[in-house]
Amino acid sequence: MKTFSLALALTFAGTLNLLAQISFAGGIYSQNFNSLASSGFDAALPAGWTFAEFGNNADGNYEVNHGSNNAGNTYSYGAIGSSERALGCLASGNLVSVIGANFINSTGGPLSALAISYTGEQWRRGDGDANTLAFAYSTNATSLTSGTWTSVSQLNFTSPTTSGPNTLDGNAAANSAAVGHIITGVNIPAGAAFWIRWSDNNDIGADDGLAIDDFTLEMAILPIQLASFAGDKKGSSIHLSWRTATE
Repeated sequence: MKTFSLALALTFAGTLNLLAQISFAGGIYSQNFNSLASSGFDAALPAGWTFAEFGNNADGNYEVNHGSNNAGNTYSYGAIGSSERALGCLASGNLVSVIGANFINSTGGPLSALAISYTGEQWRRGDGDANTLAFAYSTNATSLTSGTWTSVSQLNFTSPTTSGPNTLDGNAAANSAAVGHIITGVNIPAGAAFWIRWSDNNDIGADDGLAIDDFTLEMAILPIQLASFAGDKKGSSIHLSWRTATE
């Protein structure tokens, strides 16, 4: 993993879609994005999710797209008229997007590992070079564009289709991929906020339209590594003692 600080596109005109926090109390949090608009333009997102746009065409709204639109924007991707949606973007010289979510640790204890999975979907092919939605998380951000972020390449989504038609069905197996990874080494105290995001750079030439769908977040329970283990017989009972290297 790589850690970096970001002051994203401060020279650009930018818009932020504001949000409330998602209370993560353990178990499994899931989001299928099917509440996104299926026609026209909108700004409403699932609770806790947000996006930031930068560039001359930034307006704080996302647009519905089934893959035919090649303009830079934040998109609700899906088949025409379908309620099966995915949240994504397509970068251009006039607009780049960052999408993500803001959580608060409501488990009552610290989080040391996060299990994240989602389906990456490609809804448009650009010039043929594979593009990437790059994943990162932050434990000190106050927005998608502030704080220190740690990139996790295992949770990136890279476009699987680099030839053929430009308009694609992102739900098709050939144009999608399951992405998942357990992030270890985090330290999120009880009551603290943490952020996740995907960034889409403006690549040379026409870009791909990429999206995320069927997102899940779980509190990962890591296996315990024992440093020592002993058993002492005391009368009719056995007293066990151990020391762990990981807990």
